[in-house]
Amino acid sequence: MVVRKDVKWDLETDVVVLGSGGAALSAAILAADQDADVVMLEKSDQIGGTTAFSGGIPWIPMNRYMKEIGVEDSFEEAKKYITHLTGNKEPDPELVDVFINKGAEMIDYFHENTPLRFSVPRGYGDYYADNPGGKREGRSLDPQPFSLNELGEEWSEKIRRNPIFPPLTLEEGGAADPMDIDFNIVGERMEKNITTMGRALAGALFKAVLDRGVDVHIETPGRELVMNDDGEIIGVVAEKDGEDFFIGARKGVVIATGGFEWNKDLVASFLKGRVTHPQSPAHNEGDGLIMAMEVGAALANMSEAWWSPAFVDPTVEYEGRVYNLIDQPRAGANSIIVNKLGKRFVNEGSTYMDMPKAFYEYDQTTQTYPNEPPVYLIFDQQVKDRQLIATVVPGEDAPDWLPQADTIEELAEKIEIDPEQLKETVERFNENARNLEDPDFHKDKLFFGQMGTGFQGAEGTIGPIEKAPFYAMPIYFGALGTNGGPKINEHGQVINVRGKVIPGLYAAGNAAMGVLGPAYPGAGGTIGPAMTFGYLAGIHVGKSESKDI
Repeated sequence: MVVRKDVKWDLETDVVVLGSGGAALSAAILAADQDADVVMLEKSDQIGGTTAFSGGIPWIPMNRYMKEIGVEDSFEEAKKYITHLTGNKEPDPELVDVFINKGAEMIDYFHENTPLRFSVPRGYGDYYADNPGGKREGRSLDPQPFSLNELGEEWSEKIRRNPIFPPLTLEEGGAADPMDIDFNIVGERMEKNITTMGRALAGALFKAVLDRGVDVHIETPGRELVMNDDGEIIGVVAEKDGEDFFIGARKGVVIATGGFEWNKDLVASFLKGRVTHPQSPAHNEGDGLIMAMEVGAALANMSEAWWSPAFVDPTVEYEGRVYNLIDQPRAGANSIIVNKLGKRFVNEGSTYMDMPKAFYEYDQTTQTYPNEPPVYLIFDQQVKDRQLIATVVPGEDAPDWLPQADTIEELAEKIEIDPEQLKETVERFNENARNLEDPDFHKDKLFFGQMGTGFQGAEGTIGPIEKAPFYAMPIYFGALGTNGGPKINEHGQVINVRGKVIPGLYAAGNAAMGVLGPAYPGAGGTIGPAMTFGYLAGIHVGKSESKDI
């Protein structure tokens, strides 16, 4: 933190937005629409942050698109559904109400004032749709294709891309097994620079940012906040071309820099699960969190993250690092997950948010963490023949990095698991699976697992592991991002450790506390609140009075 002592500003504006993901873009647009001058700073050389890298799906109750297809929703249903999942562990219950009420308003605003458009991916429901208040479709929204050529030559190639996702919408299979992909559509869109999912969301919002004349600086990370003698945030010290770059902000600063999952010290200090394989851009190092802590911000939800099992193909790199793959088809038949003892320990059909929570289970008898990764997805040739495994498509020979063997015992030896125990585990599973039963973990019972296997029932999720060769895919402790940070109020204003607003400071997205606490209600459970509170922060900071800087 820098306390103002006649700072000489290199640039003066009304609002500084740190970051360029969904929360940051939303805040910049709304601040500009209140007639504020806005400067956006992005640490990396690409726009879009974790949002562009993701599926780009916001989860928003009562939205206009679900109404258009005749799906009814209400505040009461959404509240009942969310609070069942939060278990009274959300940082501020009133902000759950704010999210439900304002999320649909945010979607309406962007529909009416930006190029951003969505549709409802049919058959893609809340992850716990069979719970009270759940919906079998409608709350998760699929960004429609967007031409990056609309951004102009300077910016059209600057929207961050995911190295795995093809240019297909969620409904078209953009985040699913690629066996049914229409490669004609893929080729045409690539030729025309048309994108989907997270890139489409970020690209459409960034077009709105450019249309409003926002001053965008890439490769310009914020380093410190500037505070005046009255405790007001009046600017940022950034780094530009290796030098300090002082930017004065007459109205305020919005921190939307993403999470801290790539900062090993912060992960060790705060998270209850040690994330070893983050699945987000490596620039998420907690810069905004550190800046907020320096000026006395109170923190909330700090032990939580958007957990996700991580899979690795060591031959695939992204920005100079091995790329940690997102969820794999672990809910399907002819497979189980075992720990280092060779025992099952989790319902393989659970959500990617829930499944890793079993990793940090403590055994009081042995004083160990038996489920600590790596754990293994054990499957047979039936799975290999029908599904994508990491980056290995059916019909390809298994690569050297994927352990395989002709017997379960031999496979166990290769992954250093007790052969007799793994054999016993597989045999017990197989005995029940032949009757389409799983009395131990009820793999076929969860809505999420059923949705991921096309609602085939037990036949899609339970089946014996019996066709050689057998395989073992390591699973690591991953996270799509963290969701703890500075406490905020209904306007996105940051609260200090005394419970008071820090004037001129706002936070949203993964750089702020997760308003839904430990809950992840459905696809977009991170992006929906991020955009909503970015939207609210932008309105409030844009309308605030200018300070003397």
